[in-house]
Amino acid sequence: MLTSADSLRLSAKATKQLERVIDDVAWITYPLHLAVGVIKTFLLLLLLIGAVMLYVGEWMFTAHDERAELIKDFPTQQTVYRVNTANCMVTVAKAGELAVDKDTFDSVFKCFASSDSQLKHTTWWDHNWLAEKSDMFQSAYITASHNIAALNDTISRVRAGREVYSFRYAGIYWDEHVKIPNAPVVNIAFLRRTDHELESPANALYNHFTGMCLASANCTNADYLPRNDNIYADALYHQVTPNQAAALKALADTGSPKFWIETAHANGIYGKDALIASYARRNQTELANDIPRHVPTPEEEFIHEAEVAVVFCLLFIGGIGVWIVRRTCKRQLREG
Repeated sequence: MLTSADSLRLSAKATKQLERVIDDVAWITYPLHLAVGVIKTFLLLLLLIGAVMLYVGEWMFTAHDERAELIKDFPTQQTVYRVNTANCMVTVAKAGELAVDKDTFDSVFKCFASSDSQLKHTTWWDHNWLAEKSDMFQSAYITASHNIAALNDTISRVRAGREVYSFRYAGIYWDEHVKIPNAPVVNIAFLRRTDHELESPANALYNHFTGMCLASANCTNADYLPRNDNIYADALYHQVTPNQAAALKALADTGSPKFWIETAHANGIYGKDALIASYARRNQTELANDIPRHVPTPEEEFIHEAEVAVVFCLLFIGGIGVWIVRRTCKRQLREG
């Protein structure tokens, strides 16, 4: 006896024919679904590209003026220090309106004990133009300070017939009898802060090296300001004035074998040029690896962790997307 359920059941042949029709419809409509997916992806990419273009366009029209507005008061606000790298003597060449307290001065101009803990270390997603310029100038000062300390220690030891093993503790025992006649004397412009709102520390811009110039050069106000004539070139490399470039080169040269050999000759050491040059190269290696050491702040550590997390999230999402596409294609091929 047939039940109502049996009467509604399709035969095996009808079921197979219906499944075949469904498969045929799926294959016929698959390009349509694929096209819809491609269009959606294209629209999303178009929106993303549009947002990027909008941001870049806004930056192109406003960046130069915003930077000019930011630095317009620097010449009167900042203090210019004259730094004699031969003995780390720092004196005020021109006092600014924004006074630099002793604690700030001591933390920034530590000379031989300087480390890059004062550097801004801007992240890859937030290129702070002023901070990057400041890091460039301050890094040059810190590096030259360590070069001079290592050079003083080397000349003192070689003259006494002692071996030089490491420069990590150079500067602790300073030999005042070592002469470094070619050590550069540099005027360094320093700004303790650029805002007057002491109650708004979140908007403060602290401790910036804004420019530098050799004391022997014909320095102008432009040399004590971050160069701001071409925002596009600045996006590729740090633009500097000719006097700033000369000062940066002079500071960098304090680590060269030539500079060290000339200093050795000035202190009566001859016939040991190869040895002195080898010490200069060793100092550069140690400087690159160990000195100055930067201990990341908790904020910097969080930013780096967030950067890594974002990258891994993007990779995970992309991997899931690839897996879904491959799985769908394999199933369609297997069923077909």
